[in-house]
Amino acid sequence: MIGQAIGHYQITAKLGEGGMGEVYRATDTKLGREVALKILPAAFASDSGRMARFEREAKLLASLNHPHIAQIYGVEERALVMELVEGESPKGPLPFEDAWKIASQMASALDYAHEKGIVHRDLKPANVKVTPDGIVKLLDFGLAKAFTQQKESSGNAEQSPTLTIGATEVGVILGTAAYMAPEQAKGKSVDKRADIWAFGVVLYELLTGERLFKGEDVADTLAQVLTKEPQLDRAPAEARKLLRRCLEKDPKRRLRDIGEARFLLDDGRRAAPAPSRVNPSLAAVVVVLLGALGILAYIHFREKPATAPVVRFSVPGPEKGAWGTWLALSPDGRYLGFPATDANGVVRVWLRSLDSVELRPLPGTDGAGPTILFWSPDSRSAVFSSGGKIKRVEISGGPPQSLCDAPNATLGGSWNTDGVILFGSNGGPILRVPSTGGTPTPVTRPERERGETFHSDPIFLADGRHFLYFRHSGKPENQGVYVGSLDVRAEQQSLKRIEAVDFSPGYAPPRDGGDVGHLLFLRDTFLVARPFNERSLSIAGDAVTIAEHVGTSISRAFFSVSGNGILAYRGGTGGTSQLTWYDREGHTLGRAGDADDYLELALSPDGSRVAYTKPFQGAGRQIWTLDLARGIPTRLTFEPRSAHSPVWSPDGRRLAYSTLTGDGLYVQDVDTSGRADLLLSTVERNEANSWSRDGRFLVFTQLSDHPHLFGLPDPLGGGGRKPVVVATSEFAVMNGQVSPDSRWIAYASDESGKYEIYVRPFPPGDGRTKMQVSSTGGQQPRWRADGNELFYLAPDRTIMSLNVQAQPTFQTTTPRVLFPAPPTYTPSNSLWQWDVTRDGKRFLAIASVTSTTAQATVVLNWDAALKK
Repeated sequence: MIGQAIGHYQITAKLGEGGMGEVYRATDTKLGREVALKILPAAFASDSGRMARFEREAKLLASLNHPHIAQIYGVEERALVMELVEGESPKGPLPFEDAWKIASQMASALDYAHEKGIVHRDLKPANVKVTPDGIVKLLDFGLAKAFTQQKESSGNAEQSPTLTIGATEVGVILGTAAYMAPEQAKGKSVDKRADIWAFGVVLYELLTGERLFKGEDVADTLAQVLTKEPQLDRAPAEARKLLRRCLEKDPKRRLRDIGEARFLLDDGRRAAPAPSRVNPSLAAVVVVLLGALGILAYIHFREKPATAPVVRFSVPGPEKGAWGTWLALSPDGRYLGFPATDANGVVRVWLRSLDSVELRPLPGTDGAGPTILFWSPDSRSAVFSSGGKIKRVEISGGPPQSLCDAPNATLGGSWNTDGVILFGSNGGPILRVPSTGGTPTPVTRPERERGETFHSDPIFLADGRHFLYFRHSGKPENQGVYVGSLDVRAEQQSLKRIEAVDFSPGYAPPRDGGDVGHLLFLRDTFLVARPFNERSLSIAGDAVTIAEHVGTSISRAFFSVSGNGILAYRGGTGGTSQLTWYDREGHTLGRAGDADDYLELALSPDGSRVAYTKPFQGAGRQIWTLDLARGIPTRLTFEPRSAHSPVWSPDGRRLAYSTLTGDGLYVQDVDTSGRADLLLSTVERNEANSWSRDGRFLVFTQLSDHPHLFGLPDPLGGGGRKPVVVATSEFAVMNGQVSPDSRWIAYASDESGKYEIYVRPFPPGDGRTKMQVSSTGGQQPRWRADGNELFYLAPDRTIMSLNVQAQPTFQTTTPRVLFPAPPTYTPSNSLWQWDVTRDGKRFLAIASVTSTTAQATVVLNWDAALKK
């Protein structure tokens, strides 16, 4: 096979072979990356029924997204395309701590997959790889079930192929003999407890260097699995309790969740006797001295309180509701607040007092949907953004007070004791406004030459003058946490990075009156805390892991920390939204694709496909397409940071989009090319809006303090083209949509004090006057394919319609209400979350659904672990 090609994968070397085929290294010629190809046996690949079933299983397995699980990219002809993992399989005996570092990462991967209902079924050292950086990756996850080829087993139980006898229903053996659970060896139906057994077998082997079951052949090995009680004397004492629970032959008595492994290990460590070689006489003296010291300690330090224990409990969201992407603990730790939908789909802020089981909505926070939440320093007021404004509300009751306009999506905020509020803005700087209200002014400036796209998540330090914040950049070397000051100008803020991070940080101030607090941030899905000295404004120690499986969305990390040792976090979104079809009255007609974390969408000109964006593995947003007839999703972009704002070409063969890497406009062939072509490199961040039907212009919004509309002439005509102004003013101008006859452009502007829809002649350069066509606010206009109807989104997310007559002069009817758009957690003026078919009769929109992780974990005294 070396030198041959399968699809666009060029095979370069053989890596190995086993019961499920041969494995080769290959180059993805479209994306220029190395992959692993598992070539399926010809007899298997020629069986259409088996291949169809295999492809269905592979699609499910490809949904696994975890740092310790090797990714499945897809099926190509008779090959499975997988992530290429460089590294070696671990071999024992290893020191206990080294073995546990490997096992804990294995457990994290298994726990993640088990929560999704997926079982590995073939866990063994050969399917574990440790990279040169010490990262563990599990291979062949779930493939034992997907693969149904019959194959004779070898006599070597350790190297035996995966046993697949017949089809994969109950009564079939799937797995590898030496690591197979008893119920698996009997051919019974298995669940996650089979993986827990195999985990125990592998952990024993890492600790001792010996296989637990080692018969002369496969049959003898299976007999030992079924009849021999595991002898664990050679394993370290602290691991035996965990091993015994993993290796119960009766699955009903076995450890039920791999996530409990760490707790059993801690129990074992406490119970394990400490080795002693101390002289008995010396030991007696030490005992006497320790007793005396204990008495002195009691006398002199008896008033010192004992370290409070770490306590964890769960906080559910509203019944039949769904979480948003924010959660915020009050500074005093008494309240947890978060945006969420209720059973009726209304988005509002919810509060949970931690000394109560009651969950209540915060009055006055419903409507357009709050997108952020932070607190006053006295924990009496909550601040949120809604309807393009920053608002504050007393949690004891009363109507919200508008503090300032916030036309762009608001990204985090902080309020100091001097009455200064800071908040981040999508595409812009950190802004400052008095807590009594006023006009926001910038305190930072995104440095475009450094690839910076926006600043977010300010957090005041104890002095009330300095603050931590997140600089988002398309250049990884510049992205991370920085320190800002209210006492310098925006352009003078320090460019010294404190910590490299990909998601929003948190900060726990010092609790002992000292100078050292803790910066909290994510590494993969692990939440870590790192000491930070507020006096020197620098890192003051190593990072310590304090929580696992913390979820993210684009640049958001789902956690919050108070000033008194309380932490709250929740897991991944698990699919918080659904592409849903509606008629003109708002009746649900059906769904498209699976539940996912959809952010924006655009229907193709012929209505056969939809392009959409969603978060992807720390790379911001990436663009996918969905074949609406077949329900098949395909990933289109592989940008290092973020690809967004998809716009279809008039013929539906290409997609233009914007990126956060180099702030460029790109175009990519949807069907035949994996390479994106740069159309325009810009200093300012931009968002693609629409492509005129005649193909002459690609319209985009340049995002700055006041967004403007530009048009790129002849988008596919090669280099040297310069964008021309479409609409600009001292106010924001965005959401440009060219009419089907390419003679008009509809857009949104806030020149009247709120966003309204305007129409003006197109192409650029026509001096005729613009016309306001909405009356009560509007954004995100969409044209019907014949140009005789214009739709837009009202401030309360109602879809509006007006009829258009373009000849002899441009005229419109009075706007009329069609139906309320479904609620979503990311209401934004720049995320296009709905579209309409050519005939104007059906609407595709992103609708929030109940989250599969509808609860948060609250940890009391989380920092007690740091003292250990």
